[in-house]
Order: sequence, then structure tokens, then C-alpha cells
Amino acid sequence: MRISLFAASAMLCIVGGLFAQVNAKAILGVDLGSLYMKVALVQRGAPLEIVTNLHSKRKTEQMVLFDQGTRFYGADANGLLARKPTKTPVAMTVVLGRDDEHPTVKVLTERHYPLTPKYNATRFGSYFVVDGKDEYTPEELTAMLLNHAEEITVAYGKEKGHILGEIRDCVLTVPSFATQAERRALMDAAKLGNFNVLSLIDENTASALNFGMDKVYEEPQIILFYNLGASSLQVSVIKFHSYEMKEGKLSKKTKTVGSIEVLGKAWDSTLGGLAFDNRLVEYLADHFNAEWNKARGHDKDVRTIPRAMTKLRIQANKVKHVLSANAEIPVHMDSLHDDMSLSLHITRAKFEELCEDLMDRAVAPVHAAIKSAGLELKDITAIEMIGGGMRVPKVRAGLSAALDDKELGMHINSDESMALGASFFGANISTAFRVRHVGLTDINPFPIAVSLAELEAKEPKEGEEVWSKEATIFATNGKTGVKKSIAFTHDQDLHCALDYADADTLPEGSSSELQRYKVTGVAAFAKEMEEKGLGKPKVTLQFELTHSGITELVKAEAAVVETYTVEEEVEVEDEEEGDDKKEEAEAEAKEEETTDEDKSNETKTEEEEPKKKKTKLVEKIFGIRSKKPAFWTPKEKKRTIKKTLDVESYYVGKIRPLTEELMAESKAKLDYLNQKDKERIELEEAKNRVESYIYKIKNKLIDDEENIAKVSTEEQREELRKLSADGEDWLYDDGYNADLKTMEAKFAELSEPAEKVWFRVAEMSDRPAAVKEMTKKLEKVEELMMKWKDSMPQITDEEKADVTDKVTAVRTWLSEKEAEQEKLASHEDPAFTSAEVPVQTKSLERLISKLMKKPKPKPVKEEKNETATEGSNETKAENAEEKDGEDKDAEASSTQEEVKEEEEKKDEEEKKEEETTKEDGYAAETGDEL
Repeated sequence: MRISLFAASAMLCIVGGLFAQVNAKAILGVDLGSLYMKVALVQRGAPLEIVTNLHSKRKTEQMVLFDQGTRFYGADANGLLARKPTKTPVAMTVVLGRDDEHPTVKVLTERHYPLTPKYNATRFGSYFVVDGKDEYTPEELTAMLLNHAEEITVAYGKEKGHILGEIRDCVLTVPSFATQAERRALMDAAKLGNFNVLSLIDENTASALNFGMDKVYEEPQIILFYNLGASSLQVSVIKFHSYEMKEGKLSKKTKTVGSIEVLGKAWDSTLGGLAFDNRLVEYLADHFNAEWNKARGHDKDVRTIPRAMTKLRIQANKVKHVLSANAEIPVHMDSLHDDMSLSLHITRAKFEELCEDLMDRAVAPVHAAIKSAGLELKDITAIEMIGGGMRVPKVRAGLSAALDDKELGMHINSDESMALGASFFGANISTAFRVRHVGLTDINPFPIAVSLAELEAKEPKEGEEVWSKEATIFATNGKTGVKKSIAFTHDQDLHCALDYADADTLPEGSSSELQRYKVTGVAAFAKEMEEKGLGKPKVTLQFELTHSGITELVKAEAAVVETYTVEEEVEVEDEEEGDDKKEEAEAEAKEEETTDEDKSNETKTEEEEPKKKKTKLVEKIFGIRSKKPAFWTPKEKKRTIKKTLDVESYYVGKIRPLTEELMAESKAKLDYLNQKDKERIELEEAKNRVESYIYKIKNKLIDDEENIAKVSTEEQREELRKLSADGEDWLYDDGYNADLKTMEAKFAELSEPAEKVWFRVAEMSDRPAAVKEMTKKLEKVEELMMKWKDSMPQITDEEKADVTDKVTAVRTWLSEKEAEQEKLASHEDPAFTSAEVPVQTKSLERLISKLMKKPKPKPVKEEKNETATEGSNETKAENAEEKDGEDKDAEASSTQEEVKEEEEKKDEEEKKEEETTKEDGYAAETGDEL
């Protein structure tokens, strides 16, 4: 199946150009790994980009630290992890949709994580106990991470000048082997975080999308994607090719677009970078135990000390990274535990020896993925390496040998390609974005079957079997984003079970149960049809396998086909060809007795024959019923009676999605924590304001001492010094645990007297400047009025008087205020401020602007007065008769000259008016700039 997919150019400016054409919201592509979280942002008018967090890093540690009512994320939590491991849950996405006995969850205990999940039978899910008291589910912790992703995105947007608004749409990545329970748990987590999940996308598929978004291959290319991440290994075989499609719905032109098709998948769900880290952790722990027990004379194991083991895990990860590029590394950990330090050298050869069996496991999924795709090694065109584990040299060497020394490509960012691909996918499936096309076909590696039984099972009669049906509706490696239906005849309500068809194909520890449905309304519909004498209904159930890899029953319907009889009127084609022999005989007898007059009538009838044909044609076209004889005959018809059935869904098994009640409970918990964080942030900001203002008072009294002395008394300055000193003492004593209201009151106590002094200092220069500017405006108005007599004759004396009155009023106000100010001491509040001065001329400026727009009156045309005598008129008349042609030409020429003179005069007046206006310095629209 092909779907339209974003295939932007590698040039970011082109991507931005595509987005600028639409009005779109921001969409996040979030790669929720087991160790780090990466966030990609796609929005209108900007290129696709990776979001940097509050520490300017492109990836964020996947952990949350709970400490004294405060939550810390990312680097802030990681910095305190070694000191507070029991307060910092990590790898919460690994636990989503899994119980405490799941192999990928049990491995957390094996790797000495201090916080491991427990199972809650009431909630049908796992949970973490933080600091020995607070319980949090993996869904709640993941929701917190997603909220933090939104927080860092908003902060990033502000830094870049983006207006993002509320971000709700997202696409999340999941491992290729994630089952439906795990996918639903992730969607529940996103819902808790108030996110709208547009889709889930497999990690390798997202990377392939990022790799091929700007590529169009003429010849098909089959590329193997090898993804060795922190907690798992995933291998996908993906075909890149192209196809032709129309440029538009109405266009006949075609264009070539790229296409991506997933052919096969394989994995190792517990083999990842952390597995290699753990081999180093065990080696370091054994080395420390030997020295510790020898020095202290006891037999203890450092593995029982959470803080020490957390330090070792952090150190092991650093050692692995160094050995990826170096042959050896010295390790020294001062005071690891019990005042004992750890010191040793580790070589790359030793590291590879410790991980030898892991190297073999790292190759096995490659062959499994190729086999799953139905291909051979020779069919693979290229290999692309992604994920952090690909940096281990031994892994690269073993993989290259297993693939006949094929080149291991690293053409995309191994850490960021999944987040970028997810955001591309989100841009495509969101209706807010207009994007180019790339075909995409993903597959579901697990076959899915449906089982049907009667809802209320009855004892079968002798010789009968209990009614049931089973069918595999989605096969292994079947395409996602498709719907399939099953149909059968039945008359009882149904129980429908959706399960994975082959438990052997599932990752170890996964449950095969998916969802259960009660389909009712069949029996009642069947009874109703039986009373009408109809047969059993045909039941149709439609299932959908979404692009998110989730299968659901989306439609249930029952139908019966009813056959019924109706009487239809059948018309005789021609009246003369009827079967009535009597009428035919009468017509023949009448024809024999035809007289001349009858022949005349017959001729007339023949003349009317074309009219009859025309009438028949009109009746045929417009469906007009002719007045021909007809008869009624029975005819069978069929109609389908449909009934939409009621469907109630529920879940079984040890792990189940959140119910509405549990969702509301978790949401209330998160809202409470969010409110606490908000109050904490507001309190911290208020505390910072108080502290900053204390230092502002102290510094300003010293730095601007001369000016402050001009507008304040010694008593006022001493009061400010005392306020700042007392405020500082209070802040680090009683104010240390003060609430927000108290902190805001303290800020007001400090700022109100100080701001009055700062204001008077500013007004020493601002007020005279404002007065000077207003005086210039008034003088300019008076100069303008002097020119109005010649340049603006349309302004009346009354209007000029109004302007004069307003100018006088402003001068009077200014004179009174200056007189009041002279009576005040410099340390008193001023009689008027610089902000009040410009306001006084606003009404005057509006009036000037209005008058400048007043149009001039149109010039009055002068009529020529004839003073010639009667005799001369007669002479002119005679001359006109004699020189008729000559006078007509002269008259036309005279008229043209008059028109030309009038136009030139008008242009000259307009030019003069324009020059006068420019000279005055005012335009009609700029009167408010006086």
C-alpha cells in the first residue's frame, strides 16, 4: 500500500519553503530510546530541526529525579544520579506494557539498577517505588518525559524566534518487536501527557525514511538497516525504488517519486549497548570486591550497594566509549565505597574478551531478517549502520565478516535519524502540511487471528458441535494500514477474540492475548427477520491493522436479503398490433367502405404522421406516459436489510491498558505535580527578583551617587541602605522558606520607595526634554497658521481660532505645571512627569491633521460677456454665412486652445499647492507628527 510521505530535499531552505506554503501547527517527532530521548520539530516556515534542550544538547537523558517535591530531568537528573539513585527512575519506556517477569524487565535487576518495577494486580500493570514511598507507573513517568519534550521545544522555539503555541501533535518511535500491549501503553502515556499521537512508527522504518526522503532510485535498491541501540538490536531489510504518479488529479502529466517498502525484520530484544556496559560493570565490581574484602577482612559484595553500583554503571559507559577509539584506558574511582578507591587498566582486547558471546549474538538477527524478507545475502545492495552500539569496533568487524565484507555505510546521523524520520512521517499524515510524495509500506511481523464463539453458549444437541470459527486475518509480515473483513451466517450474539496467531514468533515473555469483544444485537435481529419469514442474517466483522501496528474491530454489521414481489404496469408497444381481433376486423371493414371523403381524411392522417413520431420522441425523452393500453404483471425484487451491531470491548491478561478510572487517577496525580512545579518555579523567580533588587539598590546608591543626591535627602538614602541590608538578612534567614505571597510582599516593600528615587533621577533629564519638544511643536503650529492664509484658503476663521485656543490651552497648562514644580523641593514627587507632556498636544495634532486633509474649493469658470452692438452682430452673421467653412475651423481651434489653457492652469495650481504643503513640512496624513 502506498501512502504519501514527506520527501524533502537535503537542503533545509527548500524544506522551509515547502512548509511556508501552508498554515500548520508544530509537530514533534520523538524517539523515546531506553537511554536518551531525541526530539525533532517540524513547523510552518522553518526547516526540520533537532531540538536542543535547556543545556544546548541534542539528546536528553531518559530519567526523572524526584527530590524534595521537585522534579529534575535530563542532565540535571543525571548530575545527581550517582548521589540519589533510589530517587531517579530510568528506562521507564522499557517497562511499558510489560510485567515484572518479562525478560527485558528482569534484565534491569541483573544489571543492578537500583529501581526495578513491581507488579500491581489491581491496576494490571507495573510500577516503580521511588525513594521507598512514592509509586509511579511507567505510563506516568513517560508522560512526564513527553511533557519535558514539549517544555524544551517551547524554550527552543523562543530562542529561535518561533511562535509555536501549544504543541499537541506528535509521532513516537517504537521498537520493531513491540507488541500491541506495549504500543497501547505508550499511547496511554501520551494521552496522560495531553498529546495527540498521529501515529507510532518503527525505529528502523523512521531511519529509512530519513535516509530516503530525498532519493529517487531508478533501479530498486535493497538496503539492510542495522540498529544496535542501548537496550536492543533491530535489523530491517528495506527496498527503495520509484514509481510514476500523476502530478495532479486533473493533470495527464506524471512524475517519478521515491518509494520505501519494508521486506523483513528481526531482532534481539535484550542485546544492546547496555549489555556491553554490564560486562564491564561486572568486571569492575569483581576487581573492587577482591581489593575491598582483602583490605577489610570480610566477604561482602559491592553489588548490594546501589550508590556504588550506579557509579560503576556510569564509569563503565565512559570506558566503553573511550575503548571505541583507543586501545586502553586507566580507570580510577576515588572513594567508590567504604573509603576504598578503584584503580586499574582496561584494554580493548580485554573488553572484547568479556563480550565475545555478545559479538556472536550481534550477527544472528542479520541472517534472520534476510530470511524473513525471502531474500539471500547476495540480494542486499548496501548496509546502513545506526544506533550507538555500532561504534564498537568488534561489532563492526564481526558484522562485516558475516556480510561478506560488504561496506558498512554510515550516511545518516545514527542518533537523530529516527526522530527526524518520525517528524517527516508526522508532516505527511497531518492535513496541515502540503508535502511531496514518497511511497511507504511497513509490515507487521506477527500474524493475528480472530476466534468466534457464541456469547451465551448452549448445550449442543446430540450429534451437533459447538459453534465456533477461527481465521488468521493478518498474516506474518503483512502490510500495515489495511482493513479486512470476515462474513458468516449466524443468528446468535457473538464473542470475538483477537490474538497473536503464533506465540513462537513473539518476543520471549510476551502475551498472545490482544483484545476481546462482545458483539450483541445479532439474536434480536435474527428473531425479527424470522418473524418476517426471512432467513438467518449474514454477519460481517471488519478489522483494521493501523499504521501504528494496532489491530481493532472497527465495524460489526448484520444483513438479510429480502425477496419481494411487486406489480408492474407493462405498456403495449403499438395499439394496431394488439391481440383484440374484433377491433382488427372492424378496422378492415371500415377500410373497405372508405369513401372519397374518407380517403381525404386518410391523406390528412398521413400528413400528421410526422407529428405523431415527434410526439413519441418527446414522450420517450421526457418520460411522458402515453395513453396506450397496459396490463399489470408480478415481478420479483431484492433489498438488503442492515443492522449495526453493538460492540463492547475488554481486555484479559496480566498487563492491560489503562481504564478510564485509572487514567483519571493518573491524570490528577500529574496535574498536582505540574501545579507544584509551577508554584516552585514562580517562587524561585520571585526569590531571584528580591535578591537581584537588593543588589540593585546597593549598586545604584554607589554608582549613581551624584544624581541620586540631587533628588533625595540623606534620610531617604539611608532608608534605602537599611532596606537592602535588612532584606538581605531576611532572605537568607526567615525568607529562605517563605512562600510566594510573602516573597512578593517583600519585593514590593523594597521596590516602592526605591523606584520613586530612580524615577526622580530619570525625570531630571526626561521632563525638560519633553517640555522642549512640546515647545517646538507649538512654535511649528504657529508658523504653519501664518502660511494658511495663502496656501490653505479653505480653512475658515473659526477653525483657525479653534487651533489658536488649543495652543493657548497647552501653553497655559505648561506654565501652571512649571510654576507648581518650582515650588517643590527636588526630593519631593514632581508636579508633572515627562509622560504627561506629549498627551497635552494630542487633540491639537488631531485637529491639524483634519484641517490639512480639507480639500480646496473647485475654481469657478468665468463666462465671456458679449458687448458687441446689434449692427455688428448682423455683420458677424453675414460674415458667417459667407465664410462658413473657415469660421468652423477657427471655432474648433479656439475651443481646443481654451481646454489646453484650462488644464495647464489647473496643473500649475496643483503644483503650487503641493510645493506650499512641502514647504510647511506637513502632509495630509502626518498631522499627528507635529
